[in-house]
Amino acid sequence: MISIDLPTPLEEHFWDVMKDDYNGDVQAAIQAFLELHERYAWKEQLREDVESIRSEVRREGGIKTQEIDDAIKKYRKNIDTASG
Repeated sequence: MISIDLPTPLEEHFWDVMKDDYNGDVQAAIQAFLELHERYAWKEQLREDVESIRSEVRREGGIKTQEIDDAIKKYRKNIDTASG
């Protein structure tokens, strides 16, 4: 058995969702949560990584348009070379 100590408002919200959306089936609610986590957690990590990179780029003075264009051209050239 899993025991989790949640803050009262969160626990109440969980029980409401479980009763309303999962017909009181705790296992189904937890399974749905785990499936959503598997499907979407990587997106949250990517968002955090992108924000971190943006902050660092701003701190370093930004990136010029020409640098972006050059990086895209280099990337596309490498992709074309690798594919064939």
